[in-house]
Amino acid sequence: MASNPSLNWLNLQNVYYSLDSCYDSLNWTIQNLHSNYKVVISTNCTLLALASKFVNYPNIIDIYSISGNKIWSISYNNRPEDHIVDFYFRNEDFVLVFNNNRYRYYSDYKTVFNEYDFTENLIKLEDTSSPFNSETGGSNGHYITNLENNLTEEIFKIFEVKLWKDYLIIRQNQRLIISDLNNFTNYELSLSSLDSSQIHNINFLSNSEILISYKNTIIICRFELKFNNYELIDQALTDGPFTSVNSSPNGNLICLYNNKSSTIYVIHNKFDRILLEYNTDGESSIPYQIEWCGNDVIVLSLKDEIKLIGPGQQSISHYYDLVVEDEDDEFDIDRLLKGTNIPLTQDITYIIPILKTEPDGLKIITSNKVQFLSRVPDSTISLYQIGSSHPSSILLDCIDKLSIHSSKADTNISLLESDGSLLIAMKTCLEVVLDEFNQYWQKKILRAVSFGKTYYHDYYNSEEYLLTLNKVRVLNQLRSSSIGIFLTYKEIEVCGWEEIILMLLRRDQHLLAIKIIESLNLIQLKNTVYIHWCCNKIRKEANISDKELYDIIKNRLTSLSNSKINTISVDKISQVAYEEGRIELCKLLIKLEPSIKQKMIQFLKYEEIELALAEAIQSGENDLANIILLYLQNTLTISQFFRILNQNETKQSQILSDRLFISDELIGNFWINNIGHEQPNILNAYYTQEDKIVELTNNNLKNFIKNPDYNNENYYKNYKSHLQRAINRSNPKRVNKMYQHELELLDLQKKLGETYITNFYGEKSVTEVLIKLIEMNQLKPASKIAKEFKISLEKYWNLVVETLASGKEFDKLYGFITDTNDISNVKSPIGFKPIIEACFKYNGPKDHLSNYIKNCNNIDYTEKVEYFIKNDDIDLAAQEAFKAKDIRILQELSQTNINNNIKNIIGDYISKLGY
Repeated sequence: MASNPSLNWLNLQNVYYSLDSCYDSLNWTIQNLHSNYKVVISTNCTLLALASKFVNYPNIIDIYSISGNKIWSISYNNRPEDHIVDFYFRNEDFVLVFNNNRYRYYSDYKTVFNEYDFTENLIKLEDTSSPFNSETGGSNGHYITNLENNLTEEIFKIFEVKLWKDYLIIRQNQRLIISDLNNFTNYELSLSSLDSSQIHNINFLSNSEILISYKNTIIICRFELKFNNYELIDQALTDGPFTSVNSSPNGNLICLYNNKSSTIYVIHNKFDRILLEYNTDGESSIPYQIEWCGNDVIVLSLKDEIKLIGPGQQSISHYYDLVVEDEDDEFDIDRLLKGTNIPLTQDITYIIPILKTEPDGLKIITSNKVQFLSRVPDSTISLYQIGSSHPSSILLDCIDKLSIHSSKADTNISLLESDGSLLIAMKTCLEVVLDEFNQYWQKKILRAVSFGKTYYHDYYNSEEYLLTLNKVRVLNQLRSSSIGIFLTYKEIEVCGWEEIILMLLRRDQHLLAIKIIESLNLIQLKNTVYIHWCCNKIRKEANISDKELYDIIKNRLTSLSNSKINTISVDKISQVAYEEGRIELCKLLIKLEPSIKQKMIQFLKYEEIELALAEAIQSGENDLANIILLYLQNTLTISQFFRILNQNETKQSQILSDRLFISDELIGNFWINNIGHEQPNILNAYYTQEDKIVELTNNNLKNFIKNPDYNNENYYKNYKSHLQRAINRSNPKRVNKMYQHELELLDLQKKLGETYITNFYGEKSVTEVLIKLIEMNQLKPASKIAKEFKISLEKYWNLVVETLASGKEFDKLYGFITDTNDISNVKSPIGFKPIIEACFKYNGPKDHLSNYIKNCNNIDYTEKVEYFIKNDDIDLAAQEAFKAKDIRILQELSQTNINNNIKNIIGDYISKLGY
């Protein structure tokens, strides 16, 4: 049975620290890691980048998992004018900085990178500093003469490189350059007020504050990239120079180290008080590293030792076994001179631990093991501490008693249940198990929770237990030596599960990533895995044809949906295909894009403008199609543009056969209807080039009609010529008949114009001509024309009534209606109701209206009565009611405000009806 974890705890000022083993052995043969290699550790301490210390500039950088598995190597042909200066991780992305003002950003381990110039498009920040007591450094840079222009130029040497979260910082003489790794924007921050030779090092305090160790003091550089300014604030310290400057993870405390006085200072970030002053003269060696473990303890890396130093200068040490040389090894001067394995100055009997601060502790790396130092949480102390009476400790103890004294286990668990602390015990156990590395104790704690569930009589949400169980399984899978992602649960909470999935994808662990996603219900991350797999497939399968590779990727993407329809954006996948030179595959992949707009954007992105245009038209995105057409029209030659307008389905079907069908001349017709009709000259040129004579003729006719000059003496001749040309070139009988009708109208307009000495060309139809003649009181010629052009009598009468009534020509209207009729027997082909309504609408004479109403025989008497009442003709209204023997209407009329004569008449009517 494993010993109680509390037996290995370190006690520092009543605070417990645990030094746990991550890996007791590493999968490499590297010896003397600190002495032989420059080691750079990734942000989450999952990767190590190693470069030999025995070359001036590293030309091979090996990247290992923290368990010692080699993942990747970078080779670079260094030259004096072009060599690697430094390298860093941003999370697990890798950054190489060169001396030629450039850096490479690797986003995976397939040698895919982008290269950037950190001096390109520099945004200069404005110095808003108040003057402080610091001697101006003046110019202490290096200069050369440019032979092309004989001007002196300053050489900016790289003195130091730092990477903090999203920022790459390069310190050169007289300036700092900040490169934002999110958008690769470069900012220049001038240090001309400082002497570059007196700057010892820099480090970050926060996202917007840089600590500069300068002379005997610390200067805080506070910058605001949004506002393009910065300020330098001298903290006026006198205990420097400080060769090491580190802030605690939360940024509240700062650790300073002066190697000349061998003194470590811990101060508040306000620089208002010293919290700790510790002298290292009595240590076994100078500190190789000083790092934070949590936010209140610093750790020194010494020979064969790490030392924790807490408040009040109290400390505890952990020692490493000495590495004893093999007595049979002989002194080999050649081996030492070659320097292939160890430097002459190296003391091979010492272990020098490499430290990496984590959000919740400290990773300690040596050549043969990895450990994790952290403060023991209160929940873990409550569970493991010998003699603890906490409910969680009692619950865990029940597991030991089950096999020996089951009755005691039952008594203890019943006691927890009775005093209401069983749920607290289970929750504490679930909290602790996520922090536990040892699988023996993990299983035991989970058994304790499972045992507690059987005794907990109230409702217990087992989902919490199952989720914790799955999380523990996932943590153990990640921490396995083959994967080498050894993270605590708190570290995973800080970086997020999405970053964990990306770590697995960088290692090509797609299947494990899918299992973790399903286990923890991280369904939103599944698309990321599929996209990465497809991108990898494109990069690896160089010998597979585009069509075969497309089918593989399509099957993979559509397998996610029951309907076998892709729901994942293919933007990143098509980008990889394009970068790999697989243009046809890129086009095929865009076809799988589920979003219509994204599909068009991708076609435009890869300059497949014709395909984007076809897709826009086919999907009904008319606005976007118009924009694309206007762009093409403005950027291409006329002939090139017309070829696009005249494309047909043959060209597109090779790529878009199953989703996008472009019918013949669809694009051309779309342009004509939406854009071309507003640009007659270009439209005519298009019709001419395409030999579309009929369309050209019609367009010319439309343009002539659009802006006619009726007063031009040649109007009749020109218009007739256009019409006759259209008649000769049009095929459909219906179209031909329409043009013939227009020609007859033109002749009529000419004849009328000559007869009445007025212009009739402005009247665009026979109806308008008739209206003008009616207004001119030329009713007989109008009637004749109506018959010639087969205008029905009813339509003609309606035109006359509406025209004369609206023009207040009521006498002419009355004369037109009664012209050949006896007033007592007037007839109308349209009836009298339309005439009555028109007269009411335009306030016609009452006597005319009464005559029209009397002759309106095709309506009910009640409607006649209403018309008479509306016309204030109560007498005729009463007569109509009397004829119909409607006593109700007569009685209602008698009650209205009328003169006595009419009232008497209505009374007589009522009497005659017997009332």
